[in-house]
Amino acid sequence: MWSGVSVSTKPGGELISIAKLKSRLRIDVADDDEMLGDMLKGAIARIDGPNGIGVAMLKQTWRKSMDCFPSCIMLPGAPIKGVTSITYVNNDGVTQTLAADKYRVDLNKEPVRVEPAYGLSWPSSRDVIGAVTVEYEVGENSAADVHADLIDAVCLIVGHRYANREAVSEDAAHALPLGVEWILQEHVRCHVTA
Repeated sequence: MWSGVSVSTKPGGELISIAKLKSRLRIDVADDDEMLGDMLKGAIARIDGPNGIGVAMLKQTWRKSMDCFPSCIMLPGAPIKGVTSITYVNNDGVTQTLAADKYRVDLNKEPVRVEPAYGLSWPSSRDVIGAVTVEYEVGENSAADVHADLIDAVCLIVGHRYANREAVSEDAAHALPLGVEWILQEHVRCHVTA
């Protein structure tokens, strides 16, 4: 979804258990647990992360890579909890970590903005691809803190794929139920360039 943004630490924990998923979807067949697990992973991937709709459901670390310091770094994604590090390649070609007191993070707006601390400017960086990297934490600590409608969307996607696993057309297999589209539209995060 966004250029230069990747997941550096994948989420841990469980968004929804197979048992709870089966209960919500009213599935009694134990033989389908492995298939449901795969469908659950696929449904989460459709929503979660920079390649999904730009939200992180469970706690993870994202990395934004840039060729130089812009005047203000805009971090895509939600919910962003904080910046863990900013590294850059200096003019001598040595990777440096910027001290946290050298920059300011505004978590009150979306996209989250990072700028030099008052009275300071960004250090000079070498003119190389990916000279500046920002690592930041996104997502909730537990599934209980994730928006309930995002979990509903995951369940609806799994339910749709489970019911249409024998679909004869590619469109039927990949189309999302209307309710899922509405939910995702409420949470999708737009493109951020800087």
